[in-house]
Amino acid sequence: MEFRILGTVEAYHDGHRIGLGPRKQRLTLAILALEANRPVPVRRLVELIWPESPPRTAEHAVRVAVSQLRTAFKEIPEVDLVSQGSGYLLRTDPASVDVHRFRDLVQQARLAPDDHVRVTLLEAALGLWRGPALAGAALPEVQERLGGGLEEARLTALEDRLTAELRLGRHLDLLEELTELTRAHPFRERLTCQLMTALYRSGQAGVALEAARAARRRLADEIGLDPGPDFQRLELAILRNDPDLLAGPPAPPPPSPARRPPAQLPPPVSAFTGRAAQLRWLDEATRELTTPLTAALLGPAGAGKTALAVHWAHLARERFPDGQLHLDLQEYGSRRALSRLLRALGGGEDDRGLDIEEAAALYRTQTAGRRLLVLLDNVAASEQVRPLLPGAGGSLTLVTSRASLSGLIALDGARPLRLPPLSPAEARELLGRLIGPDRVRAEAAEVDRLAELCDHLPAALRLAAADACAGRTVAELVNELEAEQEELVLHAAPPPKPAERRKLGRAGRHCNRTMRQL
Repeated sequence: MEFRILGTVEAYHDGHRIGLGPRKQRLTLAILALEANRPVPVRRLVELIWPESPPRTAEHAVRVAVSQLRTAFKEIPEVDLVSQGSGYLLRTDPASVDVHRFRDLVQQARLAPDDHVRVTLLEAALGLWRGPALAGAALPEVQERLGGGLEEARLTALEDRLTAELRLGRHLDLLEELTELTRAHPFRERLTCQLMTALYRSGQAGVALEAARAARRRLADEIGLDPGPDFQRLELAILRNDPDLLAGPPAPPPPSPARRPPAQLPPPVSAFTGRAAQLRWLDEATRELTTPLTAALLGPAGAGKTALAVHWAHLARERFPDGQLHLDLQEYGSRRALSRLLRALGGGEDDRGLDIEEAAALYRTQTAGRRLLVLLDNVAASEQVRPLLPGAGGSLTLVTSRASLSGLIALDGARPLRLPPLSPAEARELLGRLIGPDRVRAEAAEVDRLAELCDHLPAALRLAAADACAGRTVAELVNELEAEQEELVLHAAPPPKPAERRKLGRAGRHCNRTMRQL
């Protein structure tokens, strides 16, 4: 889900644009998205939609607009428009709103370890802007009221990016951009100082001083002010040819031994069979990632979630050149997991003494701008995963879980893929690869019955195949499993519920007991 406020007001789901209706309806959604997960009183909506002389039917019109928006989003589980008190609340993942993503990226940039990462984060933040905020939805006075602070934040982020690039010695590359920016924003002294610095470092001290004099005249003639102290100090330093102005970027640290990207994927599962539709889904969902994505493989014990995740991850690892990380969350809490991930990324020394929020922010900084695959196995709850989601960039978090993870799907935008049992043909093929195609052909009826008794679950089939390879015939296994099943049904009180039937049979029960070891 994606809400776009930084430009024309738009909403997209899975890449498809959602019709938002007329201007006042789009503005209603924009106001609620700006305050995502916080209630907005109806009277405030009225005040912003009709800044002057609202009609008597204004509150009714707001309710109609919200009703229409509910209809537009009714098939999208990640979005919920709810009534709360005397207002409305848009319940969604804040990261689905470009305004909140912009603010988060700017905050990450402030914590970035170096200017290279800082520039990458700020470029990603500024790239979210497609024009003036709320364009086409808000009247000019409301656009200024709601978007004025956002525009100031955009310009500040732009200046921060330029400052970082000047520290990196990119003054020649910045001259054209800074010249245009100072024309567009003649009273922003920081931009003028950046242009003066870039000109001076490019060997154009005279032009830098002329830019300073022109800025002085503009400030005096149109505002009646003198430049601030930073401007005056820079101007004096240029007049004196202060050598500190020519200082390039800080000297790089001594070279360290080349560090290979982490490659922590478990070995691929032997004789992997079937799952063509699921492999295709993963390929399509992760094609050309430009923002972080979470995919959740969901299903009961023994369905082959981990096998599918690991198999696909090995096939797709070339798409993630910055590394592949793996953790089994049955063994780690979120804070300990963060330490493991940070160590794998080369930042293990920095997280000592940090609480989980600080460590998660450091992890987002370390992963920003990278293309990583993070495989998190055996997730019990959504809360385990949230601190482990990477920062800006084309990273994929691949999660396996027996739980529904509805919170991760609804609030964090995870895309679910529920694994069914194998088809009868796939189960037969898997047994053929494990015990040999000749035995499958010779005992075809017994093999199909064995697969049925194992509920076509890959892990149960593998355990049954291990018994078959140890000298048992398929018919013997079938007879034993059927006898055990009949005995369990006869002695069950009350009869087993449908959800419990998968546990019947020795192979199926053994599968449930041993999934952790597998």
